[in-house]
Amino acid sequence: MPLELIITPGDIAGIGPEVMLKAYGEIKEEELFEDAKIIFAGPRSFWQGLAEKLELPVPENFLTTAEIEEAFPEEYELGDLSSDCGRFAMVCLREATQYCLKEPLRALITAPLNKEGIRMAGYKNAGHTDFLADETGSADTAMAFYTEELKVVLVTHHIPLAKVPGALTTEGILSKIVQADKMARRLGVSEPKVAVAGFNPHAGENGILGKEELEVIAPAIEDANIIGIKAYGPLPSDTLFHFAKEKRYDIVVAMYHDQGLIPIKLLDFEGGVNVTLGLPFVRTSPDHGTAYNIAENFEADHHSALAAIKLAYRLAKE
Repeated sequence: MPLELIITPGDIAGIGPEVMLKAYGEIKEEELFEDAKIIFAGPRSFWQGLAEKLELPVPENFLTTAEIEEAFPEEYELGDLSSDCGRFAMVCLREATQYCLKEPLRALITAPLNKEGIRMAGYKNAGHTDFLADETGSADTAMAFYTEELKVVLVTHHIPLAKVPGALTTEGILSKIVQADKMARRLGVSEPKVAVAGFNPHAGENGILGKEELEVIAPAIEDANIIGIKAYGPLPSDTLFHFAKEKRYDIVVAMYHDQGLIPIKLLDFEGGVNVTLGLPFVRTSPDHGTAYNIAENFEADHHSALAAIKLAYRLAKE
């Protein structure tokens, strides 16, 4: 069977469906992925109506179930936060996840959802990554980000900054170093060099500015090297991203969300891709949110969505 790329709509009050259709239109125009099948999760009438409104190619393949049809909001407004759109996003995500679990040649590309919207709908998960880990029974997942110039894996992600020190463990950091090494290898690097960021300014200055580097991070790097991974650090984060951009390192392990995401979005705000590592299938997503403030204008940039589809195809073909 051909590789199947499953696209979820995310929060339909945001820009997700728009950017996915624009990306699909460019794929059709350039005749990309002719050996793959692109499938849109959600009612056919929804995707067809929006494509026609935007004067874009209408998708040919759909994943819809009774649960998806029943969850589709009878009414919603572009740009408005609602529990109905949050529920529909999660039902589509669950159905698409279960579909991907049934065959090995399937990858998932998710449009953005709104965390407040899904909580309003009764879901406890912090977002896509946590939900996918729970739904697939995957105990060792990681949130990663990809651009042509920089690749980053996060040790912690959607937690308050004040809780990060307590969440850092040697075992957890080692796990993310291993995931980073695997991701770089899937991207074609035969012997990846993994840069590991420190947590404190100047990577702790040998304990003067904090003990996390000495007590938690350095032991994880030592363990990684023992098992054959070329891991370096702990490195000051104010310089290591520059050196990673200059290809001294192939991938970076960052300790917390903003430490890793600020350089990613600075380098390629419109083309960054979110990747969930450690799932039974490939999952990517545009590296932006629902952008409610521009949803009704239909002028959203689709290049992150296009990059997410391209990367899902590339990783799934490995």
